[in-house]
Amino acid sequence: MGYQERRVKLIAERAAPHLEPGEQIQTGFIAQTGSWFTARVWTFVATDRAILIVGRDGVQRLPRDFRFGEPTGMYHKIVLDRTYKVHRQYYQEITAADEALRELQDPGNSPESEQH
Repeated sequence: MGYQERRVKLIAERAAPHLEPGEQIQTGFIAQTGSWFTARVWTFVATDRAILIVGRDGVQRLPRDFRFGEPTGMYHKIVLDRTYKVHRQYYQEITAADEALRELQDPGNSPESEQH
């Protein structure tokens, strides 16, 4: 199993206990808060129903209408209840989460609907 597959599996395992019946994972990524000595790691999971932020103390469920924005620089900042930093290795997943939201909100303009 390669690095990408292990990353996907880890995110799915962290999200699994917090998913509702039938809820589907679209994508996910890892973020951090704090600095070297106070750093905490969080798993962000975009599903077809919500955004889950999974930490060691539990899960926070946000509405699925949240957009992460276009990532830039070494770390993309997501400001919610605190500032989360996402390393550029996860920029593809951030972009995928926003694209999946666009498709949920306007399914008539998705590439799949153009094929029918």
